[in-house]
Amino acid sequence: MVFLDIDGTLLPLGPGDRSHAVDDPRAWRAQSNPLLGKLHRAPSIGLLRLGAELVWATAWGQDANDVVAPILALGRLPVVDFDADDGLAVPGGLHWKTASLVRYAAGRPFVWLDDEIRDLDRQWVEVAHPGPALLHRVSPTSGLTEDDLAVVKAWVQETAGPPLPDVVPPHLRAIMDARYDYHDGRGVAFEPYQELEPVPETGWWLRHWTGNPHMTGEEFRPFGTDGGGGYVCSWMIREDAGLVDQPVVYLGSDGDVAVLAADAWDALWFFAHGFGPHDVPTELEPGSVASHLNRIGSCSRTPSSLRPQSGSHRDAVGPWSRSSPRQRLTCPTCVSGSMSSVVER
Repeated sequence: MVFLDIDGTLLPLGPGDRSHAVDDPRAWRAQSNPLLGKLHRAPSIGLLRLGAELVWATAWGQDANDVVAPILALGRLPVVDFDADDGLAVPGGLHWKTASLVRYAAGRPFVWLDDEIRDLDRQWVEVAHPGPALLHRVSPTSGLTEDDLAVVKAWVQETAGPPLPDVVPPHLRAIMDARYDYHDGRGVAFEPYQELEPVPETGWWLRHWTGNPHMTGEEFRPFGTDGGGGYVCSWMIREDAGLVDQPVVYLGSDGDVAVLAADAWDALWFFAHGFGPHDVPTELEPGSVASHLNRIGSCSRTPSSLRPQSGSHRDAVGPWSRSSPRQRLTCPTCVSGSMSSVVER
């Protein structure tokens, strides 16, 4: 796990800023604090790519989730309770957070990112904590940087190994391993990923895109892009079904959305016949990505109802003429319904 401080770590501090935070903590932690604009410098996506559990370790308490997390698109994170009795004998001069973090970690490996870490904290943790720990001090004037993250990433991978990619079903793997020729705009506008995009990373850009702090990244599993900022994803709408049985959709960068295929098998036929995400026009005019995502997420139709009406691709290739996607693969309910159950819950 990675313990995150805010002041001086995610939020760089200038001369006098720390005294303002101490003298008037309520105003400092309010959304109206103009210095919160500095948070945009924090490499939050890099934190999510570590593949570790992120935990707030800050005097902000729950305000970290209410004020800071939406700005960084981190989602709501656990918060260390520093008021709990740690029951540990600590020497004078130890940082006020240190014993609580050791208690919370309970022997698990952890990283602590803070601008107030000292040698005494490192020495005490080495004795009091049975597992590996990295106490990394961040410069308070610059805040967390890519160089800091590089140190943390190397430690995490040395300690736990690199994160394992998700298992990709054979039909999706065939799509992702194929080669596609854009042919100056006359070919297929699709660039597959080598692996499924990790859920935390998807959640990060979904929260940025929609402004909804509750998006987790589990709603859509991207496995490619159109090269222009749009994503091709498995839409995880069917409860208790695996990735292979979920419909495949396109989320365009201009807010256009479309259902490309009923499931991974149909998507394989879709791409094998030379179609791409731009071959399925939506019934939506380009506009706000957030407003259109509000519509695609709560379609009440089951994935099986999205199949071409003339029969499954497992049984016939005939329906796959050049006009077939335009005629049969756009789901009117999806593009005109409400996404409140996903984006506005």
